[in-house]
Amino acid sequence: MECDRVRNLAEKKAIIVVDLVHDFVDGKFGSDHAKEVARKTREFLLRSKDIVIVMTRDYHIKDDPEFSVWGEHCLQGTEGSELVPELSDINSHVVTKRHYDAFHDSDLDGFLRARRITSLLVCGISTDICVRHTVAGAFFRNYRITVLGDLCASINPDAHENALREMKNIYGASVIMSGEVKM
Repeated sequence: MECDRVRNLAEKKAIIVVDLVHDFVDGKFGSDHAKEVARKTREFLLRSKDIVIVMTRDYHIKDDPEFSVWGEHCLQGTEGSELVPELSDINSHVVTKRHYDAFHDSDLDGFLRARRITSLLVCGISTDICVRHTVAGAFFRNYRITVLGDLCASINPDAHENALREMKNIYGASVIMSGEVKM
């Protein structure tokens, strides 16, 4: 019995939904594929009972240095930085972030560790930027990582598959489809 309890602690999972916000789904960097990812992510989350869900929000201040690369987006206080309506009724912890990596300068790691989370299911936008860097942050903090490939989208569609391969090859992430998840 004690061994089962320890094994269950060792496999405690959380879902990290990266940046399903207006600017990345239906705004400045949005696409039909991103809208489909948001819809499918909602369906997946509604089926995911008794699991911790964290949603990240890209959330920038005026004149943020990142704007020199991407232009103004996800500006605090604007609709662009808000989660899309598909996620509005999902019970989750929301992490605001100003960097690609959701762990950097946020409460994400502390939140997960307080719940003894050791394994992460990661999805969101953009596969090659914020998802990939969040996976790197998770790797460097010794989380076990699974990326839900069909619940990710890239601003640049050509970069999606490369990013999935890189997360697998560089960070040891498992890359699976959401239908393969066993809860």
